[in-house]
Amino acid sequence: MDVDETLVRRVTFLSLFVFDARRRGRGAQADGVIEEFRALRAAGMSRAESHRWFYRQWAGRDLADVRRVGDDWFANCVADPAFFNLAVRRRLDELSRTGTRIILVSGSFTPALRPIAEAVGATSVLCTTMETTAGKYTGEVLATMVGADKSAALLRYAERAAIDLSSCTAFGDHHSDTAMFELVGHPVVVGDSDPRLHGYRAERLPG
Repeated sequence: MDVDETLVRRVTFLSLFVFDARRRGRGAQADGVIEEFRALRAAGMSRAESHRWFYRQWAGRDLADVRRVGDDWFANCVADPAFFNLAVRRRLDELSRTGTRIILVSGSFTPALRPIAEAVGATSVLCTTMETTAGKYTGEVLATMVGADKSAALLRYAERAAIDLSSCTAFGDHHSDTAMFELVGHPVVVGDSDPRLHGYRAERLPG
């Protein structure tokens, strides 16, 4: 299960960053960082490298503090009824009731994803791994979770847990999710914002 713009209607790692910055009176600086991040992507920087660049903004921050920020951010987000994609959430609830294990696979990071995982009853979260030392983020990324990273992580997880992926369902909104789709028996494309997925054979849910 992809998260950003699939399960929820925001890019969680960007949304949390802006939320934190505005609370600390640094909203203008955060807007500048987001603008530069998007410019780097538009100029051709890969998703993985742009994520590495972005996560450096957390260098020096205390893990416990950022966890609290994530909790506050999520509480603020869920006050908006449109935060979760309700069509996806309903499908997830249906699967959960049958005993299906819910696994979130995302390029976002733990402070943003942990409260979402708790809300939907996810068993595991496979996400960007950030380096820490002495309880603080160094700003370096140990492992990204975009594109082929997702399928590789999902394969490793399935092997450890003895899961038959051909009986599984995967949800995503971007063509980079196709590597994950190809592993499972039932891919679900959420929304129609990516033209490269328009002809892809999959179940469709609204974005």
